Amino acid sequence: MAEKMINQEQLMTENQTLKAALQSDYDALGSQLARRGMDIDAVCKKVQSYGVAVPSWGVGTGGTRFARFPGPGEPRHVFDKMEDCAVIHQLTNATPRVSLHLPWDKVDDPVELKQRGNALGLGCHEFKHISGSCWRRLFV
Repeated sequence: MAEKMINQEQLMTENQTLKAALQSDYDALGSQLARRGMDIDAVCKKVQSYGVAVPSWGVGTGGTRFARFPGPGEPRHVFDKMEDCAVIHQLTNATPRVSLHLPWDKVDDPVELKQRGNALGLGCHEFKHISGSCWRRLFV
């Protein structure tokens, strides 16, 4: 079981407050798809099998190669970025992997990074280097 960054009970309580509106929207979408000859359950099954890798730079405030523009709560290092990516995955259940970006996400101990990713329920999709070269699926 992966470590959860958000209290599951709180998440379920919040989701419950939105359930009626979500069900109404889902039913309306189902009707629209049915008029086009598509089954919403088949579409959902296909979508649920799809996973996205979050780029590690996507959870920071950002910057350029010349300067950084940090903001409050910005991840300080790759381990913070992994935790932020775990929150995204916990909320969406669609982002089980992280795409790391070198040299910014470089660590002294890749095994420690892999272990932390595993604890958070995340895999590493690929490493991208500033040179543009890419090493796919170093660990999953």
